[in-house]
Amino acid sequence: MEWPRKIVSLLKANDICSISFVPDSVIGRILKAAEKDPVFHFTTLAREEEGIGIITGEYFGGRYGVLMMQSAGLGNCINALASLAIPYQIPFLMLISQRGELGEFNACHVVMGKALRRILEALGIQHYTVNREDELETILGGAIKTAYTSEQPVAVILTAALVGWKDEK
Repeated sequence: MEWPRKIVSLLKANDICSISFVPDSVIGRILKAAEKDPVFHFTTLAREEEGIGIITGEYFGGRYGVLMMQSAGLGNCINALASLAIPYQIPFLMLISQRGELGEFNACHVVMGKALRRILEALGIQHYTVNREDELETILGGAIKTAYTSEQPVAVILTAALVGWKDEK
């Protein structure tokens, strides 16, 4: 099973049915693997922080959600995380495609890519990194359970080693 289908399978197995996302090529591969499954509800976002409000509403309505974004999008989420999701204990998964790492062609992504983990740590958000497909079940499945148990957002970072290099455009 390729990594996008494995992610979709793990989301479904853990009752995550609300997918909020800002489109990008990595996220697009996951969405393509999930699009035909009627279990999932998709919300396309203009800005990543909108997803935190949507996921919070879904949670209060009895549904779990995932926020999918590039690493640069975390910067747009800081206030919503610090003033809503963390203090009100909203458990959800953030799937973050890592930009700005080895092989990055766009200089705009390098600074945020380097700061990504430090920002998560400053917010007290547990985060885990997936480099290989064989790590997905343990890391992604474990991160989801940790979010539910701790009643906090948890981040899983998908690296270029897992998803492949982004082509220069």
